[in-house]
Amino acid sequence: MWVYRFILLSIVGLFLSCQDIEETPKPDNLIPEDKMVEILVDLAKVDAAFSISSKEYKKRGVVGREMILEKYDIDSVQLVKSNAYYAEDFKVNQRIYEAVQTRLQRENDSLRELNDKLKAEEKEARGKE
Repeated sequence: MWVYRFILLSIVGLFLSCQDIEETPKPDNLIPEDKMVEILVDLAKVDAAFSISSKEYKKRGVVGREMILEKYDIDSVQLVKSNAYYAEDFKVNQRIYEAVQTRLQRENDSLRELNDKLKAEEKEARGKE
């Protein structure tokens, strides 16, 4: 008797687990990949700034995400829909996020070089005093 119940429950479970997964339709105002990279780079910087000093961020009333949306002349719905559309295609999504990572790494390296140069100049200036 328990075998029949198990089979019946398995069949019901199988039918309930089958679902039709709909693809995200291409938005009419899809953000181009290169612009999406720029937006995601800026969003990463805003998130980093907030995580470093959220109190200072709030105290100054900085609205970073809103500024980014304004800078790129997009709205949050357009960003969410474009991101969802790109997320469904693994290769495209990977390409976008690798470009973001590359850009952030390049900017980080550039800032480190500048910081090292400024420290060397400061040290040299102190030595001349």
